[in-house]
Amino acid sequence: MKVREISLRVPAILGRLLLAIPLSVALIMAANAAPASATTRDEVLSRANNWVKKRVPYSQSGYYSGYRRDCSGMVSMAWGLRTSYTSSTIRSRGIRVAKKNLKPGDAVQTPGHVSIFVGWANKKKTRYRVMEQSGSGKPALRRTRTWRRNAKGLRLRGIHDTPPILVASVPIPATPAAPPIAVAAVVAGAAPTVPPASATLTQTVNTPSN
Repeated sequence: MKVREISLRVPAILGRLLLAIPLSVALIMAANAAPASATTRDEVLSRANNWVKKRVPYSQSGYYSGYRRDCSGMVSMAWGLRTSYTSSTIRSRGIRVAKKNLKPGDAVQTPGHVSIFVGWANKKKTRYRVMEQSGSGKPALRRTRTWRRNAKGLRLRGIHDTPPILVASVPIPATPAAPPIAVAAVVAGAAPTVPPASATLTQTVNTPSN
């Protein structure tokens, strides 16, 4: 009887490629979901708080770091807009949001005024905290206000709740030519061949002896 052993070696590169493909797909999806240039709520609050800490004085004609030093100029700065909008035109850069859906970094607009929403001051949501420029001779400040019937929520278009994911370029290695299938024929009585450290498929075939 003759025994034939067939050793099938699986290239190690195949395993690495199987791992790389799902990772590449996940990174591409993350990049599409959160562009690196997106403005986050944390950034909005940090910018507004910077004016509060520096006590930037109110002015309808003066500028600070390229933005007008009034209520809408401060919101324009906090939202990262390229120019200072007015309290009425700034709504063109946002979308209306219901009172119950307001989040930190949104804005509250009332006739002639706009401010950065920080959070609710009570459970009934009748009072809220803001950062704003609100009057001649006063610096940017934090304040608690009472919700008015004519108040409206405003949300920056494209704002993100969490920081965007920075996606690094992941090179995918070129697929080398697969090594030939190693077939070792072992004749009965000969020394057995030691297979390499890879997956081995052994098939025993009974053939009639001459």
